[in-house]
Amino acid sequence: MNIIIIGGGSVGTAISAQLAHEGHDITVVDTDSAALAELSGAYDINAVEGNGAVVSTLRKAGADKAELLIAVTAEDEINILSCAAAKKLGTQHTIARVRNPEYSDLMQLLREEMSLSLTINPELMAAREIYRTLRFPAAAKIDTFCRGRVELAEFTVAQDSPLCGTSLYDLRAKLNVKFLVYSVLRRGEAHIPSGNFVIEAGDVICVTAPDEEITRFFKAIGLYKQPVRDVLIVGGGRTTYYLEALLQKSKIRSTVIEKDEELCRELAEQYPCTVVCDNGTKQELLLEEGIENTDALLALSDVDEENAIISMFAKTQNVHKVITMIRAMSYIDFFKSVGLDSVVSPKSSTSSFILRYVRAKANSSRASEIESLHRLMDGQAEALEFIIKEEIGGLTGVPLKSLRSRAGVLVACIVHGDQIIIPSGDDKIEKGDTVIIVTTGGQMQSIKDILE
Repeated sequence: MNIIIIGGGSVGTAISAQLAHEGHDITVVDTDSAALAELSGAYDINAVEGNGAVVSTLRKAGADKAELLIAVTAEDEINILSCAAAKKLGTQHTIARVRNPEYSDLMQLLREEMSLSLTINPELMAAREIYRTLRFPAAAKIDTFCRGRVELAEFTVAQDSPLCGTSLYDLRAKLNVKFLVYSVLRRGEAHIPSGNFVIEAGDVICVTAPDEEITRFFKAIGLYKQPVRDVLIVGGGRTTYYLEALLQKSKIRSTVIEKDEELCRELAEQYPCTVVCDNGTKQELLLEEGIENTDALLALSDVDEENAIISMFAKTQNVHKVITMIRAMSYIDFFKSVGLDSVVSPKSSTSSFILRYVRAKANSSRASEIESLHRLMDGQAEALEFIIKEEIGGLTGVPLKSLRSRAGVLVACIVHGDQIIIPSGDDKIEKGDTVIIVTTGGQMQSIKDILE
């Protein structure tokens, strides 16, 4: 695809690097000549210096022939104008990053008139990710497919876990729960496990199950934690603003510590939460607000280092669930390595979501269409959601145990009408089904690619 990216910051760089690696023709537009020089020197991309909201700059970048324009600068207005102008010049699809909560309703109202294919709010996405994780506090991360009907949970196997030394075949027979371990990260290497795969301490496991079964799974392996009812939040910015709306719907009580008086007033006026105007890095304040008795601690300030320190202190107080927001994408792996397993990054979530959209557009075919694509296991595996539009010889109507599937591919879930199937060898893929495929074997162009 011929893609223009407006903004060469951390999100723009991450998207550019990955899409260039996947063979797309990338042009990056930015006003920072040094950033452009670094980008064009490191990756196979074209660089255009200028304001992405200016028509002459867009013409120079080739907006009249582009299939997609992605605007991810720090300025919402530039992102919106860039998309609107590019669409008028002939760009087929446009994506705008819009962060200001005041623009949310406006963008929904004017999205069609402005010809925007997609708008992304990083803080809203982060709030939704945090909320999903709070629903299953035993998991480090929760993702969803099929519009929330299928959930994918990720967790690390502890040294004293009953899973250690157990094969997946024996585990499924023992637990009598409908689940599937579809990917395992062991010592930095991703695996698509067979039934004979034996679990070890330290493994990062991804498991899928129907909504009603995943709680049973965590209970069966001794990792179930009581649903979160009280949370202590440090940081009252945009992510907290969006999160509070979700918490209130679920009747989860919250206390927010924020040192900015204006943010405190906004939260107190909008939501029935307890708001403390003070510095959340003070240990005595955290203790006074009952950190040791809270169900979850959310470190959501604008300073990554503060969030990390607060989270580490919460760990010493045996808080059941600790979620840490990290804005600098380069810090994510480091903070995970020091034991902060539930890390949320608005920028990382934004880039991942955009990549899913681009891949779905690029890989759509006549017989099957990718609805969404998730990168798993530090990017070493991918989970793809296909809709089967027609009968496919050698695939549809064939029991999974009889498929001549290639190595590194797993059918993780089949959604057949209202039925969610965690597949066994006797299950079949049929026309009209939604199918989730997990692979470590690189890009898939079609559902047919699961076959040898």
